[in-house]
Amino acid sequence: MEYSIMMFGMVGLLIGIAIFALWIWALVDIIRCDFKDIGIKIVWFLLVFFIPFLGFILYAILGTSTKIPQNTINANQKYNDLERIKQLYDSGTLTEAEFEAEKQKIISRD
Repeated sequence: MEYSIMMFGMVGLLIGIAIFALWIWALVDIIRCDFKDIGIKIVWFLLVFFIPFLGFILYAILGTSTKIPQNTINANQKYNDLERIKQLYDSGTLTEAEFEAEKQKIISRD
């Protein structure tokens, strides 16, 4: 009898730790990622923070589709970096060889 109660407590503890870890993951993911609208990000954060279990489930099902895909962010960053080195080249700060080398680095990165 005591053994089954102890096992029930251990299983409950493991489930609690798993739920806590998923809750933390969702909060970190919301903070780290970019969303289509800052208001959506705030709503998801508040929902997950104040209603942990239900908020995490809703975020896992619905929330990830409201994020901006990472490859779009990388493409925008590449474009901005290329524009920046082009300005440096036009101003004479970079030589043509340096410009080409930097351009290849930017284009080839993931």
